[in-house]
Amino acid sequence: MKRHLKIVACFLTLLILIQGCSIYKQVSPPYEEAMQHNARVRVKYPDHQAVKFNSIEIIEVNIYGVKKVSGKTVKTLINTEKATSIQVKDKTWSWIVSIGVPTVILGLAAIEVSETGFMGE
Repeated sequence: MKRHLKIVACFLTLLILIQGCSIYKQVSPPYEEAMQHNARVRVKYPDHQAVKFNSIEIIEVNIYGVKKVSGKTVKTLINTEKATSIQVKDKTWSWIVSIGVPTVILGLAAIEVSETGFMGE
């Protein structure tokens, strides 16, 4: 019985850890292309600081990162001279990691339980 509880606890822990996981494309597209994707964006700076935005907008010649804070839309000017890269969220891989990995782990746990019996009989 303890073994099964341990498996369930590990699975639930994995779900919690992976739930907020986002995978970003390694290619650094131009800002205009990132704006067309209308997806989450991560801007990296030389000091290894990464700032995440819900999307980006180009207003006149300035590029702004857009995110919601306390229900209000906030636009932050992105310093393009200091930014080392911009990465667009890869929706496909983020979905696979968030849904696929826990499903496979749950399947493997179910197979193990069915082979050993529910109570280790």
